[in-house]
Amino acid sequence: MADVVVDLLAAGAPPAPALLAPGRTPATHADLREHVAGVAGALAALGIGRADRVGIVLPNGPAAASAFLAVASAAVAAPLNPACSAEEFDFCLGDLGAR
Repeated sequence: MADVVVDLLAAGAPPAPALLAPGRTPATHADLREHVAGVAGALAALGIGRADRVGIVLPNGPAAASAFLAVASAAVAAPLNPACSAEEFDFCLGDLGAR
């Protein structure tokens, strides 16, 4: 999955819109590539690699989409419902073996 995400992001022209949301300034392919590279670098600096599972807890929207792409470029992305209780998060993260 990681290579697919990176390849898809590389295919877009830098100034072309890559992520659109109502009432928001579009993120360009260049913006999204920079974000993905930054998150991938930060995860690597923490010792997180492609086989590691990373939980993502964000409401639906452009931030969740960009976070998913960024994490999926470097690790296994596991989006979780932000409405979960602390006990549900503990269970999900433990079951996932999330880092």
